[in-house]
Amino acid sequence: MALDAGFVVAVLEGIEGTLDEVIERLDNAELKASLDVLQTRVTALRVSIEPPAREPEDNEESEEPVPAEAA
Repeated sequence: MALDAGFVVAVLEGIEGTLDEVIERLDNAELKASLDVLQTRVTALRVSIEPPAREPEDNEESEEPVPAEAA
């Protein structure tokens, strides 16, 4: 059974946040650097799975009706 991509993305976001919290609290620079590399890899993996963001359509017409001017 395959996992839903949205679920996997959410789990990876959670891992990223957890790593961020751990990195902030560490005093060991070498361990911080290693975890930073891991966080970068997790982020790259999440971005590769995440569906591309939908860009708003560039319509020339406004969706809101424009009132007609009184003659």
